[in-house]
Amino acid sequence: MVHNLILILVFLTAPLAHAEPPNNFHTYFGASKGAVPGFAKKPVYFNAVEAEQQLRYLYNNHKVRLIISLDHCRDMTDIIDHLNHKYPGIDLVHICRKVRRGKRHYNKNVALFKEVASYISKEEFFIHCRYGAHRAVTVLTGAWVEYGNFSFKEAFKRAGGKHRAFRSKGQKELIGQVRKFAKQTNGGK
Repeated sequence: MVHNLILILVFLTAPLAHAEPPNNFHTYFGASKGAVPGFAKKPVYFNAVEAEQQLRYLYNNHKVRLIISLDHCRDMTDIIDHLNHKYPGIDLVHICRKVRRGKRHYNKNVALFKEVASYISKEEFFIHCRYGAHRAVTVLTGAWVEYGNFSFKEAFKRAGGKHRAFRSKGQKELIGQVRKFAKQTNGGK
């Protein structure tokens, strides 16, 4: 018990070389989004040391205890399992989900929006995709629509979305699913 408490204190108080959030970080009311912790440029796309530092930043500075991965699920599972083993008692929770383009995936995506909405105001969480600009914004926007019956515009703002990030056909199709969901949910707002 005392040993676990000491390890948690070390996790919480040990200085971080890079006490910075992940790229494209945005937080509103305990719901945070961004790029995958440990994001690196090609050809690797993932840096485990940086990921640990960024997860510690989220844990210490934003009280994040739940990580929702839309990309790099295996990498994040490995690093979170490592942290939970190295520092017993921190109990980071990790879930992996997918959001997909296409009309046939609309209902699955809506179910994901509703799942993420169920975490808003109940627990601090961080949702990420590779860059933190498209899929994470899409899912978090849908969650805000579900959670507060917000208009698409208000939900997109709360999710930290930037219209200029949605340029490709696939990106527009994905965010279009949230627009459709917002119209169905709150009568066209």
